[in-house]
Amino acid sequence: MTSSLYPYIQESINLSDKNKDNYTLTIQHSLDGLSFVIFDNAEQKFIALKHYQYSTKDIILQDIIRELQEKEGWKLEDFKNVNILIDNNLNTLIPKDFFQEEAKEQYLSLLNIDNNSIVMTDDIQECEAVNVFSCKDKLDFLNHNVKTYHCSTILIKKLIKDFSDRNAETRAFINVKNNSYELIILNNDKLVFHNYFNFKTKEDFIYFILFTFDQLNIDNESIPLYFMGFIEEKSPIVELCARYIRNIRFFNRDNDFNYINELNSVPYYYYYTLYSFTSCE
Repeated sequence: MTSSLYPYIQESINLSDKNKDNYTLTIQHSLDGLSFVIFDNAEQKFIALKHYQYSTKDIILQDIIRELQEKEGWKLEDFKNVNILIDNNLNTLIPKDFFQEEAKEQYLSLLNIDNNSIVMTDDIQECEAVNVFSCKDKLDFLNHNVKTYHCSTILIKKLIKDFSDRNAETRAFINVKNNSYELIILNNDKLVFHNYFNFKTKEDFIYFILFTFDQLNIDNESIPLYFMGFIEEKSPIVELCARYIRNIRFFNRDNDFNYINELNSVPYYYYYTLYSFTSCE
């Protein structure tokens, strides 16, 4: 693991000495990096955010967790709650009425998952679906206070929660990752579309969006498109999207929570999914 890229930690708090019984640690584990936030439940405040990049693709989560604990000076069992979000595109949504537990491996048969991977499930009540996903890491080393979810589960839950009480218009959301993005479309509280797309150029990026809109008979001139993830507001990709989609937006902070001052310098939408877990508990 390399040195951290975005180390925002409140200097007055020594997390290695502080009683962490009232803290929740949420870790987002992707193919190329790890991010985490620490939330003070008593103060309803985010008190830490860090991001690490991996120096190799051959990552074993147990080794990464061990190294993370050594670097940060705390252990997972120190916290009241620990949540690990698996961030990959090896998942599929199955309507709850059609889901069969004994067939969960078959649902992922087209995704070329590793034979040694484990298949897990999340229940998404908000859209009456089961999120079936693969994780290549064995998780039996984790303590009883650790829960595991797929990132898309948290994202879908958060978006439906936040937009279900607004007017019943169709909205699109893009979660930008490293050379890929996740596209979600909601109509009020109904999940209309969820998929991933790989891209190499900005033209690739906009093509898949417009193609999806066309297939779903969505007017790109009027639909709001919300960006999140690692992308700059003035990037060439966003500028190209704005030529075809007039209503481009970026997420602002959730004002239901507090944040240390050190977090003011990093865009909230960079870590939207990571922050969102606290709203979905």
